[in-house]
Amino acid sequence: MIRKEGYTTFKVFEEDELPKLRDQFLQTCREFPEFSDAKNNQYVLGGFGALGNPSSFHNYFIRYVRYKVYLKVKNLLKDEFEHKNIQTLFDRMLLRIKGQSPIKESWHRDVTPGLNETDVVLGGWTNFDDKSNYFSCVPGTHEKSKTSGFVIIKDQKFNGTKIEVKPGYGILFHQNIIHEVLPVKLNYDTLRIFHGFRITSDFDPIFDYSKTIEDQGVPPLPSGQTPPMYAKMHWVNHIQKVENFSNTLKPECTEIKLRESTKTKHKIVHRFMKSLKEYSFPLYDQYDKKERDIFTPHAL
Repeated sequence: MIRKEGYTTFKVFEEDELPKLRDQFLQTCREFPEFSDAKNNQYVLGGFGALGNPSSFHNYFIRYVRYKVYLKVKNLLKDEFEHKNIQTLFDRMLLRIKGQSPIKESWHRDVTPGLNETDVVLGGWTNFDDKSNYFSCVPGTHEKSKTSGFVIIKDQKFNGTKIEVKPGYGILFHQNIIHEVLPVKLNYDTLRIFHGFRITSDFDPIFDYSKTIEDQGVPPLPSGQTPPMYAKMHWVNHIQKVENFSNTLKPECTEIKLRESTKTKHKIVHRFMKSLKEYSFPLYDQYDKKERDIFTPHAL
C-alpha cells in the first residue's frame, strides 16, 4: 500500500465520462473572468502548464472534482491511517497545450513547511486525458526530510519506476518520495487536476485558507510556494512572450513594470495574481459548509 511503496493509483471517473469532463474543463477555462479573449487556449506561461490565476482554484468544475477526489481518498486511506485526521490542500488545474513540454526537473522531493513530526503530506493528480499519464519516482524513498520546499537530490543516481496513471484515474504519492519531471512533448493537450492531502494527529490546519476562500484568491501550494503566472526567466529572456501573453488578460490583472537591464517599461500580468475580490470581478458562489470543512483536519 501507500505506506510501503509511497504511492498508489485509484479510479476517480469512468472512462466514458471523460469526453464530457474534458469539455467542461476547457469551457471553464474559456470563461475565466481574468482573460479577455474567449478563444485563448493558454492560461499560464511555461511548458509545465499548471495554472496560477485565482478563478482556476475556485471555479465550480475544480470544486466538484476536488470534493469527489477527497471522498475517494478518504475511503482509500481510512484503514491505513486509522485514528488520524485528514486535511485537503489546495492545488492547481493543469492545461498543457499540444507541443509544449515541462522543463526537466532532476530527482527531488517536495516538502511542506511547518509540518508536525508525524504528519504525512500526499500529492498527485487526476488524469482527464484519453491516454495514460506517467509518474517517475523511486518507490520506497519517502522518508522524512529536514528541509522544506523543493529539495533537489544532488550527486546521486537512481533507477526510477514509471507509474502508469490510466485515463480517469488519480495517483496519490508521498510528496517527499524521490521523483522527477520528464520533458515529454505530446501531440495532444493534457488536462489534469492536482490534489493534496495532509494526514495528521493535529486539529489545526497547516494553512489557514479562510481569507483565500472568502476573497477567492490564489492559495499557497502544498509545498508552501505561491503559483506564478510566468517564471523569472521569462522576464529576463522572453519579455515579448510575456507581453503577448499579458495582452490576453484584462487590464486590471496587469501592471507597468520597469525592466532594469534595458531601462524599458512593459505592461505585463501580475506574476502573483490578486484575488477575484481585489480585482472586483464577480465571485463564484460562496463555498458551502461541506466544501469548507475539508480544509480543516477532521477524522478519516
